[in-house]
Amino acid sequence: MDKVFIHGLAVDAVIGVFEWEKQVRQPLVFDLDMAWDIRQAARTDDLAFALNYQAVTEAVEQFVREQHFQLLESLLERLSEHLLQTFGMPWLRIRVEKPAVVPQARAVGLCIERGVL
Repeated sequence: MDKVFIHGLAVDAVIGVFEWEKQVRQPLVFDLDMAWDIRQAARTDDLAFALNYQAVTEAVEQFVREQHFQLLESLLERLSEHLLQTFGMPWLRIRVEKPAVVPQARAVGLCIERGVL
């Protein structure tokens, strides 16, 4: 299966368990890898058959900005459900980094895979 990817997508979000985190937007950095059969798009040179990464990017940005979760786990689970349903991709991997949360680390994060590859 072919994969379309979007890496390094920065989106500000309200996320966290501490009260101060619920009052501010914090940067999250997403890497998405999405299964998609590109052959028909390649044959026809028609965007209608491609997984439109601009549309996926906008969907991620809108979802993350409109939702407020305490845990990255909740955010990624709901976001993966949303993307799978909206775009009909069979599989995706989402990795997210939350920079500067743990002073000793550049970032903390999570990676999930959903669907069937």
